[in-house]
Amino acid sequence: MRVRFITAALVATAAVAFGGTAAANGAPAQPPSTPDTYVAFWDGVANQAFTAASTPPPDGSVISAYVSIAVYDSVMAIDGGYEPFAVDIDAPPGASPEAAVAAAAHAILVHYLPGQQASFDLAYDHSLGTIADGQAKDDGVATGAYVASVLIRQRADDGFRVPVPYVVPDPPIPGVWIPTAPAPPLGTYMPDMTPFSLRRPSQFRPAGPPRLTGREWAREFNEVKEIGSRTSTTRTAEQTLVARFWGEPPIQQAHGAYRKFIFDHALDIVGASRFMGMTTVAAADALIACFDAKYHYPFWRPVTAIRAGDTDGNPDTVADPSWVQLLPAVPNHPEYPSAHSCLTTATARVFARFLGTRTIDFTIPSLTGLGDRHFDRVSNLVSEVENARVWGGIHYRISTEVGAKIGQKVARQVLAHHFHRSR
Repeated sequence: MRVRFITAALVATAAVAFGGTAAANGAPAQPPSTPDTYVAFWDGVANQAFTAASTPPPDGSVISAYVSIAVYDSVMAIDGGYEPFAVDIDAPPGASPEAAVAAAAHAILVHYLPGQQASFDLAYDHSLGTIADGQAKDDGVATGAYVASVLIRQRADDGFRVPVPYVVPDPPIPGVWIPTAPAPPLGTYMPDMTPFSLRRPSQFRPAGPPRLTGREWAREFNEVKEIGSRTSTTRTAEQTLVARFWGEPPIQQAHGAYRKFIFDHALDIVGASRFMGMTTVAAADALIACFDAKYHYPFWRPVTAIRAGDTDGNPDTVADPSWVQLLPAVPNHPEYPSAHSCLTTATARVFARFLGTRTIDFTIPSLTGLGDRHFDRVSNLVSEVENARVWGGIHYRISTEVGAKIGQKVARQVLAHHFHRSR
């Protein structure tokens, strides 16, 4: 059932909540255009905020989904064409979708990252300053503000960021994860969080990691020990480059690619909002499913396992107490399965479905000057991520393969139930 609402009261509410609509003085132009600029602009605002706040990847992924759902449902309320995801309303005829995007994204970001409201307010004033004043603008603001408020209420008790302690084994137990940083472990709330599309976080929970006494574990151990070491003599220069590329901040790296995809394919505001909705929901649920498995099977990282190789009861794993992985930082959460494989595979499947082709024509920019990487096929992208995490010394191969299977299943779930054309 679609909800129709009276705009006057909502416009007044939005004006109070957002503190007016004046453009930021001296802000660069952000002109409305047939290819979208507003969805991409607000995704960029969110990612700047994640960077400034040192937001952990799990949190950044979830907040991105909140933003994109609110933006998508706001645009669908105005332009229609596709089924809404969470909030089903009819906007007043002629409402500005650009204004709705700005209002929806701003409201979500202020709610979940209140410490950065000042910067969000500047971006909001700037974004609205590019839209002509009038009823269309006011109705768009009201639509976006209302959709965001409903979504915030819907997700109020979804478990996001609810503190969940991780009990570190003392003394250490062979095979059990020990944090790799003094900060609290990341994403401990995710196994208890309400997913966006999945029925439950454990819906695609895999079987566990290999037995420490078996041949499979010895193969996994010795592969990463050799090729993932900082001083490896078997890893090539290209493999080192790939490992370092995929060691960049994952949410910022991914969203830079999403925005480039919007521009490269000249998506309009409907296409851009749908693409971002599909992608971020799949990404967030892939990480929720992945972290459910991580904390159900809290498996040790290579740096811990290799240094303690003489404690696992396997004669084919030899300890190296001085072993160090290639990548400088080890993610501070359990190893199995690979979160990057879960996330990247899920989103890659979305790209192919969105384009309706087997090829994806997808470029991922580097954040650190390592050079962009282009992919034509889902399989090439997934394979590179799987290899990169082993070459970087932070994952076993089985963990990347299992992560990819989780990502594929999550993408199928999301695409089967959401973002379809309206009937």
